[in-house]
Amino acid sequence: MASEKITGIVTDMIRHNDRHNVVTLFTRSRGRMSFLSPAGTGRTTAMRRAGLQLLSLVEAEVNVRGDRDLQLLGRFSSPHVWSDIYFNPVKSAVAMFLAEFINNYCRHSGPDPQTWDFIARSIHILDRSRRGTANFHLAFLISFLHTAGIFPDLEKASGKSWLDMQAGSATLLPPPHRDVIEPGDMPALMLLSRMNLANYSRFRFSAGQRRKTLDSLLRYYAIHFPGLTALKSPIILAEVFE
Repeated sequence: MASEKITGIVTDMIRHNDRHNVVTLFTRSRGRMSFLSPAGTGRTTAMRRAGLQLLSLVEAEVNVRGDRDLQLLGRFSSPHVWSDIYFNPVKSAVAMFLAEFINNYCRHSGPDPQTWDFIARSIHILDRSRRGTANFHLAFLISFLHTAGIFPDLEKASGKSWLDMQAGSATLLPPPHRDVIEPGDMPALMLLSRMNLANYSRFRFSAGQRRKTLDSLLRYYAIHFPGLTALKSPIILAEVFE
């Protein structure tokens, strides 16, 4: 059985038993994968756990066995260690959200190097950011709409339009369902659609506006990707940003 080099982003880690944790990686070459990693209380294990924090970059040589749901994660290295994400409480909360979102989005997807590259680049931006970090998760979700192929068609949108969230397009007539954004909220949506990972720090939101925007974005994602429901981390984000 030949070994294979993987590069991944840590999206989850949970206790499996007294001896092992289960670490989930979104890998560039194989998509989402789960690994058994030694657990314990020793110094070596603690250092290992520090290298497997949420959104950590990991490189490893692994022997992938098709008859196993859980692969074995032996030695690994970190090609880049984030300098600020784990020491800044706002960034840590955003990182927790991004990890949960990515973990759920990639649950049933295969290898997607373009998506992996976008996510890795986004984490670099989060780590380096010095202002406007409270908006970062919104900018990430808006930018990711393009990568996911579901960015709504707003070319003909106006203050009198409705957004049909199921169709992903603006319409002058109300759709025959409740998955809509009403005309009164369309100007804000059109402004928000211009937010990206380069300009997010220029936008100003109250805690209530930020929470409402996040709820709308997650609702839109859940319509197109049903697995993106019942995320727990938005509650933590709301507490941090209040």
